[in-house]
Amino acid sequence: MGNETRERIIEAAFRLAAEKPWADITLPAIAEAAGLSLAELAQHVSGKPDILDAFARFMDARLLASLKDDPVEGDAHDRLFDIMLRRFELLAPYKAAIANIAKVPADGPVEWLALLASALVTQNWMLAAADIRLSGAKGNIAKLGLTKIQADTLRVWLKYDDSGLARTMAALDRKLRDGEALMKRLETPIALCSGLARVFRSLREERTSSKTQAHDTAD
Repeated sequence: MGNETRERIIEAAFRLAAEKPWADITLPAIAEAAGLSLAELAQHVSGKPDILDAFARFMDARLLASLKDDPVEGDAHDRLFDIMLRRFELLAPYKAAIANIAKVPADGPVEWLALLASALVTQNWMLAAADIRLSGAKGNIAKLGLTKIQADTLRVWLKYDDSGLARTMAALDRKLRDGEALMKRLETPIALCSGLARVFRSLREERTSSKTQAHDTAD
């Protein structure tokens, strides 16, 4: 029941967003459109950023479910390209709402940080769906880079009414290749920073151990 109610809330919010600016849509209006009281709405979402996060998780789940009957193939670039493009195809029914939300999706730094965290979760699933394994600093940088690529490509997708997604595909392919080239250039600095971090961590642990031993000896 909980998931069904959250989906009803998402659908109600996005119906409203297709008609008016996201900033003008209130929580009471979303509750009414979803057939809920404000108190019932509060039991399922914490606010408008949470609704956007719920929508993102809903789309993540739909994307991952699509792999069962339509797995991605090819090299890492092709797999990731197909996954990211597939997400835009899934977003198509919500394009009018997304266009309004994208203009002012958050109100203040706290909400922006929440949206960034949500976007990073999506990139984690995108990489998993494309069977690309990255960890540590390289993984974090890749997720941030993919978040920017998705945002930049989203603007192209919103700008053009292109049923074949030709412009979107061209922009996505170009940005992914630019991102791959940047990641290759960053491999050595990332490895160096990771090595230094391990050295500093080891020194800190040795210093802590020495202080503990000195304290025990003094006792």
